[in-house]
Parts: sequence; structure tokens; C-alpha cells
Amino acid sequence: MSFADLVDQVDRAGQKLLGGEAVTYTPVSAGSVVVTGIFDELYVLAKGTAEAGVETLGPSVFLRLEDLPVNPEDDEPTITIREVNYTVRERLPDGMGGIVLGLRKVT
Repeated sequence: MSFADLVDQVDRAGQKLLGGEAVTYTPVSAGSVVVTGIFDELYVLAKGTAEAGVETLGPSVFLRLEDLPVNPEDDEPTITIREVNYTVRERLPDGMGGIVLGLRKVT
């Protein structure tokens, strides 16, 4: 078993144990799919250094890239969680097959 396989297993266990929920992922270039994600309504996104950092709060979702029909770094998907539509404002891949998407509510 490879390290990447172990990371995938840990991510899947986290999705189950941390309350993974249904996320509808609708890319511009393909049909929508329903996947399991970990949603956080008040995710803290920190940027910069300890001396000059900036933090923002906002909704985000963790997804496994292999579950998605299109990589969100190559598309402008609409994300639907709890019947609320979001656009992606930030993409934070973890380098191990997962990605955190910083979201903005569609009004």
C-alpha cells in the first residue's frame, strides 16, 4: 500500500467521523455529481507570515479530487450544500489528492 493510499483512507475515515455530508458539485464543462465533503461554515483561512498575516472567516468544503468530474483548479464550479449555492473563491489543494474550496454564497 502506498502513502497516497493511506492518505486517501484517512481522508475517507475523516469524512465519516467528522460528519461528511452531501455536496453537489456542478462544473461548467460536465454534469453535476453528488459527493461527500466536510463542510465548515466558519473556516479560518490564514495567509501571509506571523508578522504580517491576514485571516478571513467563511464557508469552505474539503473534497477528494478523485470524486470530482473536473478539477476545481481548471473550472468554475457551483457547489450546493444544504440547498445553498456557492461559488469558489479560493482553491487550496493539499498535494495528496484532497482540496479545500473557500466558498462564497450566491445571492
